[in-house]
Amino acid sequence: MEKWLRLGGKASPDAPSPARKSVRDSIGRDLRKAREAAGLTQVELANKLKKSQAMVSGAENGTVKTGWPYAKAVLKACGLPEDWKAPS
Repeated sequence: MEKWLRLGGKASPDAPSPARKSVRDSIGRDLRKAREAAGLTQVELANKLKKSQAMVSGAENGTVKTGWPYAKAVLKACGLPEDWKAPS
């Protein structure tokens, strides 16, 4: 997870839109894999995070901008360590 967070942090606001989308898509896939590794549905994760299911879905689909605090909260809610790496 740390690798993509560094990558995500390098996508500046003025970076080309396809680059930002690619980073968000990659982060979203990792967030989904973390949730699935924990055996949680989007609704269950949303409840643990006190967020909406739409927010969780958007983060996983790359349509909602997320940051390290959100990723840490997801990992904690999923019972995974902060240095967890999504399987390829």
